[in-house]
Amino acid sequence: MSRYLTPVITSVAALAFFVVFALFAGDFWVSTVATRAMIIGITALSLTMLVSMTGLVSFAQAAVAAVAGYTVALLSVNTSGMGIALPLPVAVIAALAAGSLAGLLVGFIALRSAGIYLLMITLALSMSWFYFVSQNTTVFNGFDGVNGVRPPQAFGIDFSNKKAFFALTVACSAACIAFCGWLERTPLGSAFHGLRNAPQRMAALGHDTARLRLVAFTMSGLIASVGGTLNVWYSGQVSPGSTDIHAAVALLIVAVVGGMRRSMGAFVGAIFFVLLENFASLLVGRDRFNLVIGAAFVLIVFCLPGGLISLSRLPSLRFSFLGRHAPTPLVQTTKETS
Repeated sequence: MSRYLTPVITSVAALAFFVVFALFAGDFWVSTVATRAMIIGITALSLTMLVSMTGLVSFAQAAVAAVAGYTVALLSVNTSGMGIALPLPVAVIAALAAGSLAGLLVGFIALRSAGIYLLMITLALSMSWFYFVSQNTTVFNGFDGVNGVRPPQAFGIDFSNKKAFFALTVACSAACIAFCGWLERTPLGSAFHGLRNAPQRMAALGHDTARLRLVAFTMSGLIASVGGTLNVWYSGQVSPGSTDIHAAVALLIVAVVGGMRRSMGAFVGAIFFVLLENFASLLVGRDRFNLVIGAAFVLIVFCLPGGLISLSRLPSLRFSFLGRHAPTPLVQTTKETS
């Protein structure tokens, strides 16, 4: 079977499953588990796309998503009385544009960094945004955030209905996955892969590696913006907690656990994370939930370097502790940087 046909068949089968799931599953599974996993998966996909195509790892994706979230919340009707209400299309476009611009700004500030320095700079930017919105009560309402944002009504559909909103998140997830798949097959995607594998060689061939990095960060910011916008509609609010260090680390855990080499890995990791969040805390308590997440993370990285998505290739699995399949580095560790 053609390698181009396989993703299409997989996507159609996944969509069919979600349709059946929405018809027969209860509200808890549809809203609390599946919908939230989709939203987290979209935001994690922005990180997966950045790593798999360019080899760049950013801790700022949660902050970028929060920028879009605050934008759509401040431009919509809310009970906090913050911002100004604009028509839905204007608010959504502004949120996506703001998130993309935030991604561009992160890429510009971290333009010449790589490896651990890129991680630290993006983490610093994320925490700067956290403290900025926490201390600004005039525009962002401080620690209380912007509350009482209702899901939209569009095309005659009220998305406050749990199953209707789930359908919206599935459609947005499919669009983001399709966008990443299309991008990989374009000349720009090939240039991204060249930037990941040999940045100095790409520069010697005449490619503007700095511009490529900026474009990659902007595109990842656009995907994160979709997740940030959906998250505001889902939770009905946005606050500084959506951009703190815990949110940044959780997003990286989701991406790594799912698998950072395939787009679907972000959603597999998100489903695993949400299931643990809902059921593990019942067994060990909320105070020890992070211990369970940490143990699961270490176990998966140790046994499945390619993430949970690599279980789809079970016959070819090799465990890292046997020395047959070493994990792919998350960051560039060579001296060849742009």
